[in-house]
Formats: sequence, C-alpha cells, structure tokens
Amino acid sequence: MGSNCATCQSCQKKEEVIMSQEEQQSSRQMHEYSQQPNEEDDDNDHLEDKNLDGSSQIVQKYLNLDLKPKKEVAPIQSVPAQIIEIPQAQIVITNESNQDSKKRKNEMMLRNQEDMHETYISKSENSVRERRPRHIFKSGAYYDGEWIGQSRDGYGIQIWNDGAKYEGEWKNNRANGRGQFWHVDGDFFDGEWKDDKACGKGVYTHLNGAKYEGDWMDDLQHGFGVEIWADNAKFEGQYQNGKKEGLGKYFWADGSSYVGNWSENKLFGFGVYTWPDGRKYLGEWANNQMNGRGIYLWKDGRKYEGFYLNDKKHGYGIYIWPDGRKYEGYWNNGKQSGKGRYVLQNGKSQLGLWEDGKRIKWVDQSEQNKDISPKDWNSYVYPTLFQ
Repeated sequence: MGSNCATCQSCQKKEEVIMSQEEQQSSRQMHEYSQQPNEEDDDNDHLEDKNLDGSSQIVQKYLNLDLKPKKEVAPIQSVPAQIIEIPQAQIVITNESNQDSKKRKNEMMLRNQEDMHETYISKSENSVRERRPRHIFKSGAYYDGEWIGQSRDGYGIQIWNDGAKYEGEWKNNRANGRGQFWHVDGDFFDGEWKDDKACGKGVYTHLNGAKYEGDWMDDLQHGFGVEIWADNAKFEGQYQNGKKEGLGKYFWADGSSYVGNWSENKLFGFGVYTWPDGRKYLGEWANNQMNGRGIYLWKDGRKYEGFYLNDKKHGYGIYIWPDGRKYEGYWNNGKQSGKGRYVLQNGKSQLGLWEDGKRIKWVDQSEQNKDISPKDWNSYVYPTLFQ
C-alpha cells in the first residue's frame, strides 16, 4: 500500500543526433547542398511552456499536414549519403508504487487476525455499543475504544508491540470507515477502510515526504490518483490494482514530461513525450519505447514522421530539414534502407535504393514517379488524448 520511492530516477533519454555526409558532387550540386545544417547541434534551451494540458492541440496541429511525396522533376545526380542516429536510452519509470503496494497489502488484516480470534471468544454478549477499559491481547497489542458484544465496533485505538498503530472506526472487529494507520517505518495512511484494507479515498505519506493521494481498492491504488516523490517527480492519472493504467501525466524532476496512455506501469499506446531541451515525440509507445507511428520534432525545426521500432526509425518515414529538404523512404534499425526519395528545397528529387544508411544506386527513370509510401499512409488519423 502506497509508494516507497527513495529517489525518483528521472528519465534522461540521450539526444538523438543525426548527421549528414556529402558524396562527391558537381560544383553546381555541391552549392545546393552547401547550406546543409549541422545536425549534431541541438538546442539546450529548456521549454518555456511546462503545461501539457494543451497537448491535444499540439497533436491536432500535425493531423492536417500533407506529407504525400510530391511529383518529381528531372532527377538530380547526388544526395547526402547517410543519416546516422545514436540509439535512445530507455525511459526509466518510477514503479515503487506497485512494489510497495504489494509489500503493504493486507498488513492491517494480517496484524488483526490473531487478536480478532481472541476477541471472538470473549464472554461479553452485550449488543449495545459501549466503551470498555483497555483490553490487552495475548500478542501484547492493546485496544482502547468501543465494543459491541464480542467485537471492536465504533471508535477505537489499537497499538501493536512494534509500534504500529491504528486509530479510527471499527465494525465487526475490523477497520471499517475512516481511520489512520502508522507503519513501523514511519509511513502513514489516512483514509477510508473496508475490512482491514484501504478502500475508497486516502492519502499515503512516506517518511521521506513522498505521497500518494487518491482512490484505493483492496489495499492498492485503484482509480484516479496523484503521486509525488521526494525529488518532486509527479504522476497524476489512472491506476488499476496498484499500477499506472490508462491515461496519465508523468513529470520528471529534470523537466521531461509524458502525457498519454499507460499499461502495467509502462508507456503504452498513444502519448506525447517532451524533453527539457524542447524536443517532442507525439505517437505510439510500447514498453516505454517509441513503437509504431509518430512525429518527432526538434526545436530547430527538424521533423521526422514515420514508424519506430524499439526507439529506432523502422519502416516508412519522412525526415525534413529546417531548410525544407526531405528524405522520404524506408528505414531499418534507425538507418535508411530500401527505396527512398531525396527532395531539394526547389522541388528537385531523386528516387534511389539505400542500404545500411547509404545510397547504393538510383532507380530507373521509369520508376521516378512511383509513390513508395504505404497504402494507408495518408488515411491514418492520430488518436486524441482528451475526449
């Protein structure tokens, strides 16, 4: 029950670095490429807008972009040879909530079992709620409070030998209603109970200041909740059986953020991830990695829209430089592979074959106007985060 994050491990995905190299070209064509940006340079400025509640508007901005390859003109003879990217580091999600929930689950119920059996065999049969003198159990725990017949019922305080303490409402010998529980290690829960388990609304506070406030069921976070860790990392969203599940927002201590869908404590489904330096990825996720179709934006104006597999470009995708040049084609494990079209700012383009990030040949002139995009490329509609 609760979360036990000593220090949130903030997500620090390595910058994606993309470099372009020039093959030997004629002096005329060399001049056309001379303005090619140095893509190793990335902005270090932090985002000014930290509010991601408008992420759906950002998504909508890119829904209407026409990315269909344009009709080619006379072919050119040369093209930058390679786009190289450094693999992304895996996102680290704070999952102590689930681990700690399993550790805390049923703690009150287990503590109460031995004492509850002893209470049942007491001699009192009074059916009216009454306050009685302190009762000391054989376990050494003691109870001060109200009873009905053989059961603790009403308001009462029970303290165990190791210092654990429950203060609040009882019914039928179990914690039921509003109550507070002090764990031996200093953690504290204040909320609603049902049959010795956290159930309903409640706040779990750790000794180090980390806190979860929200819905509970069967001693686990379940429903909507807000969790803040000692380093001020924060998650607000849906939980299911102690795990992040459904729509949620995660804000890392380093300024990174994710707004989107979760499954089993992992980024899964559609979501928007923002880096502190201004980069954004809007698209599909699986197991904390970019998987599926998405849009990757750099603050300097670069853009990639296409498919990813395990954080690497894989499948069809379009890479656009800030000056308007494009690569439209296929990728494999982060490198150009298969058919690809390179388009200059003036609209001149050339279709070629690529392998391991390098162009190996141009295709025949008869194929230059062929549309190489996937069949459903232009019909895809990005999901929206907020309905």
